[in-house]
Amino acid sequence: MSLKSADKKTLILRSAMQLFSTKGPSATSMQEIAEMCGMSKGSLYLHFKSKDELEQSLFNYCFQMLQEHLVQVELEQHLGPKERLIRQTEVLLNLVQELREFLVMQFQDWIKYGKLYREPDSFKENNITLLHFTQKALVSAFGERIIPYSADLVMIAQGILGVLIRLLFEPRMAGSHRRMAVYLVDLLDAMVERLLEQGPEPLISEAELQRWSTEGSCIKPAERHPLLVIKEMKEALGGKGVKLTSTQREDMLDTLQVLESEILEPVPRKVVIRGMLLNVLEFPVLEKQTEELERLLKPYIK
Repeated sequence: MSLKSADKKTLILRSAMQLFSTKGPSATSMQEIAEMCGMSKGSLYLHFKSKDELEQSLFNYCFQMLQEHLVQVELEQHLGPKERLIRQTEVLLNLVQELREFLVMQFQDWIKYGKLYREPDSFKENNITLLHFTQKALVSAFGERIIPYSADLVMIAQGILGVLIRLLFEPRMAGSHRRMAVYLVDLLDAMVERLLEQGPEPLISEAELQRWSTEGSCIKPAERHPLLVIKEMKEALGGKGVKLTSTQREDMLDTLQVLESEILEPVPRKVVIRGMLLNVLEFPVLEKQTEELERLLKPYIK
């Protein structure tokens, strides 16, 4: 009996995750994923047009799994408000532990190939959804009395949770997920009592949190480091897609090498960076990367 389209997509996603966990995304080919699924590469491309699309769908799939686990906890009616928050935190930590090898290889791949700052739109959407869910969970656990401080508590909860997740990647330091979850909620409980007792003005307003929930954070995504852009440009110049004479190609590579070396100096010289940037701007190729590089180098030549 043939698998339905949705079942085939799930099979592909799980197979890709398994391969990514052992080899890393960049070292895994679509052909390998297709073979593991027992289908042709052409059939695979009917479901995912590219490996980038597959990779993004994997993160959406992981987030969907998290949502499903959290909803299951919501349906456990015997749990009290704080115990429910503990269980939700615990299942999140369990899922991260389950996906640890996949996440490690993914992060290493991002850093190695300079993809860390190319955050898909779905990441932002999922983060907003998680932020809204966290606020709702905190109000449910500690009562409507915390609403004026809910934005502050969301930021604190997510910050502590981030530290706990990092501990999961340190086997010698990781403890019981249940203990971690209880510890987080106990800390939040103490903070709530202190805030309500002293009544300070909230650092982040409820209105600001709501704006983040609908528009996204006002914090700009991190820029790529200029060295990553230079690396990308050098790799592009090594291919056949850039229309330059051999002399022009060699001159541009030399310019990028000098620029890279100067950026790595403890105190980069403005005059050298400014001169090399002017040289790069003279070449009528790689316009997108050149514009990005010019913007990223502004702090170096002020």
